Amino acid sequence: MKPDDTDRPNTHHWPPILYVVVVVVAWGLGLWVPLPSIFDSAYAKVVGWLLFAIGGAVGVIALVHFRRVGTPFDPTAAAEALAHDGIYHFTRNPMYLGALLGFVGLGVALNQMWLLLLQPVLAFALVKLAITREEAYLERRFGDGYRAYKDRVRRWL
Repeated sequence: MKPDDTDRPNTHHWPPILYVVVVVVAWGLGLWVPLPSIFDSAYAKVVGWLLFAIGGAVGVIALVHFRRVGTPFDPTAAAEALAHDGIYHFTRNPMYLGALLGFVGLGVALNQMWLLLLQPVLAFALVKLAITREEAYLERRFGDGYRAYKDRVRRWL
């Protein structure tokens, strides 16, 4: 089925915009309102970098899967196919999940508490500005097939 060229999931590239905003705000708050160090051990750094790597791997696996099924990963592009197997069998949003996990890992590894504290705000913004719009678009685009997938697979995990 060829998608309608005028229908898009979003008009802005919200995910990368939100990622940059969160990093900049966390860095600025860290300078202006430093928080106590609670992850200041070698063990915490190893765990943090491991979480960062796992988050990155989840995102890359999702991107590769999108490529395999022949659909763009650009959040403003029309979907060519519905990804519903592979990593998408476990989560409807592995790219966003991987990014959040990566940011948590980075916050722990760098002992950047503001980055950790901003993760719920980032998750909320992703849901409101990207995910709900993408889900509405996918329902328009794939109809009952997407609704069945949505009933079967959770948004996050």
